[in-house]
Amino acid sequence: MTQKNQETNSNYYEVYGSKMHVLEYGKEEKGNPILFLHGNPSNSFLWRNITPYVQKIGHHVIVPDLIGMGKSDKPAIDYTFMEQYAYIENLIEQMKLKNIILVLHDWGSGLGFHYFANHKDNIKAIVFMEGIIQDIGTFFPKENIDFFNKLRGPGGYKMIAEDNIFLNNVLPTWVSRDLTQEELDAYKAPFQTIESRKPIWKFVSQVPLHGKPELTASIVKNYREALQNSKIPKLFFYAEPGAFMPKSVRDWILNNIPKLKAVNIGKGVHFIQEDNPELIGSTLKEWITELD
Repeated sequence: MTQKNQETNSNYYEVYGSKMHVLEYGKEEKGNPILFLHGNPSNSFLWRNITPYVQKIGHHVIVPDLIGMGKSDKPAIDYTFMEQYAYIENLIEQMKLKNIILVLHDWGSGLGFHYFANHKDNIKAIVFMEGIIQDIGTFFPKENIDFFNKLRGPGGYKMIAEDNIFLNNVLPTWVSRDLTQEELDAYKAPFQTIESRKPIWKFVSQVPLHGKPELTASIVKNYREALQNSKIPKLFFYAEPGAFMPKSVRDWILNNIPKLKAVNIGKGVHFIQEDNPELIGSTLKEWITELD
């Protein structure tokens, strides 16, 4: 069931007893649904400068906030990867989305790639940027690995939930330009309390690092192989230097994933939607139009 909000294009879908916030455009259009999935520690706001490019080309554009993030409810769950995935999978089923074009970033890529691996016949094409496609221990510099180990250690919850290090320090420095105060406020708005930052902490703990945790490490390995064997069209945006998809990861992608178009957006770290939305949006529009 959907419940209209006062905000234009803003709907709420009830999933497992909680409301998930979804921005929708072109709901009555007959083209393939385009599903944008954000990651950590963001929300649908991340895509605000990208979606206008594809809102009027005959497709249903869907931009959810993951459960516990954005304007979605914050139920008393653990916010593990599999819980997050269950909410997204249920949302897709409830919205009856068929032949989906996925647009993915960060842990949104993990969720989207995993959905693709489990529902190959329901995915028409995949767009991804700064996603999770291999163990970060294989390419992160030592200082980044040390930092992640601290975040996953005994003091990690305090650093992330109490000190709010991800929103105060990590996110701003993983954008090449300076975010405005208004933009920073929009990213911080859903995470005003210590308890509300639990999903950020949990997502950090789930990133595969030297094979741990074993469940998400195996999930990433599985969908990585599925992508290698996939013949559907794929669009890959990358930045320089990048963070989760630096040169070594990028080279593997270019050499191993078929039916791939790669686009260099220029200078950028991780939240590359903030650095060059014009190129990402215009290329995405052209690419999707050519798919039809």
